Amino acid sequence: MLMKRFGLHRRSRPAILCLAGFATVAVGAQVQAPQGDQANPAGTLSVTSRLVVIDVVVLDRNGKPVTNLNQSQFTVTEDSATQTIRNFDAPSAHAMPSGGAADLVHSVVDLPKIGQAPIDILVLDEVNTPFHQLAYARQMLQKYLKAQPEVLPVPTLFVAAGYTRMIVLHDYTQSRADLLESVQKHTADLDFTQIVNTLNGGAGGSENGLVKTLGAMAQIAQSVAGIPGRKNVIWVGAGYNKAYDLTHISEADHDKVLAAIKQVTNRMLQARVTLYIIDPAGPVRADTPTEDTIDPSNVSTSGGDIGDFGDNMGMNTFANNTGGRVITGRNDLDAQVAQVTREGTEYYTLAYVPSDESDAAQPFRKIRVTVNDPGLRVITRQGYFTSDNPVSRVALAPKAKQTNDVKFDLMSAARTTMAYTALHTDAKRSKTGYAVLVNANDLKFAEQPGGSRLAEVTILAVCYNVKGKETAQHAAEMQEELAASDVLKPDSRVSFAFPMSVPPFTQRVRFVVRDAATGAIGAVNAKP
Repeated sequence: MLMKRFGLHRRSRPAILCLAGFATVAVGAQVQAPQGDQANPAGTLSVTSRLVVIDVVVLDRNGKPVTNLNQSQFTVTEDSATQTIRNFDAPSAHAMPSGGAADLVHSVVDLPKIGQAPIDILVLDEVNTPFHQLAYARQMLQKYLKAQPEVLPVPTLFVAAGYTRMIVLHDYTQSRADLLESVQKHTADLDFTQIVNTLNGGAGGSENGLVKTLGAMAQIAQSVAGIPGRKNVIWVGAGYNKAYDLTHISEADHDKVLAAIKQVTNRMLQARVTLYIIDPAGPVRADTPTEDTIDPSNVSTSGGDIGDFGDNMGMNTFANNTGGRVITGRNDLDAQVAQVTREGTEYYTLAYVPSDESDAAQPFRKIRVTVNDPGLRVITRQGYFTSDNPVSRVALAPKAKQTNDVKFDLMSAARTTMAYTALHTDAKRSKTGYAVLVNANDLKFAEQPGGSRLAEVTILAVCYNVKGKETAQHAAEMQEELAASDVLKPDSRVSFAFPMSVPPFTQRVRFVVRDAATGAIGAVNAKP
């Protein structure tokens, strides 16, 4: 059907799905694009090649970042083969506009203003960290923030990995005062069974600590997938190393756990996430070094090869493999946060096209970066996966029988207010429910016989009342097919018709959209 109004052809295939016993939803779709003519570029050859982008931190003997190197001083190898560096950015290329002096970012919608500049994500681990250490961690975060300028040089998101869900304590901001207020007002989401066990001298780990922590890390990676620059995730807490479900893992579940760890690590690498873990536990040093130095004896930099984890399932696996590290046993946690946040802005970005683009040899490619000065230390990620994450459809079954990645992805995204940026999404009221709008260029359209292109998505809508209680849940799978002659413009959007009834007293409707081909997620909160 020719849609002259929007300048695009489309063929939509309605889908019907019922999730978790709620009302059946019938859906359709149409493509929207701005009016105006745009010629279909004839004779254009589209070539797809893998561009590998890596962020590199270089430290001197005292642990201070070195920022004056040039491209000729770097060597990059992939699986021992030397690569040609196609693009090179010095640390100065990642600076905030106006040198960071301007207060540009007040929420996630302001992030496009900063271009390729990095962002920080402070995570307070409330799942695995013993209560007394959690109180110390919060105290040190306050001390760190009070030592910062009124306008933070790096936009910062502050979240808590709680026992029941991810909690956004403050959206992206450069306001030191707002973050301090968020720390002071927050009431921890704790596992009280863990607290009682700890007070009675038992193990401090949460019974579901491993699963919940992997879920939280996967959420963070997916939420920032649409942000172009480096993301420094500063995880303040013990991590899942003492979690009950890790220390008592059965032999049969061992491979499943390793597969989950690899999948979450893959998501972090794809999103350019660097993970720093600052553990308030462990023996505390009596001395307090300056915030500009790092003692190598207290920094974990070694770890199992990501392509062959072996039995290395600890939290340090994530930090080492993403180019971050673990810091523990220090009484100056506030200074350590300051150090890694500063280091996260003083990095080089190197890009290359692999000399061997075949995926047949092995699913993981090892990266090594060196500089011509042997006295300098190079920190970067260890490699990347060549294969995409598997993506499951929403299960045609009750919640208890939904697949694990559906629970981690769709349901977890629905039960937080955290922004998901990989799919730019909006929702507008319609006569029968809502129109869910997705940027067409964010979706993956697969070539079909005859030259048409097909995209498939899953949409989940969850209604909440004023107390934040879930009152209804609707989901639908749908497809959008474009004709071979269709041209997508930069601001073209797909509009999915989503009929649904909203229960009385609903305060907020949370829409989550996931691309079935890539697993990319977008989310938006709509008014009832």
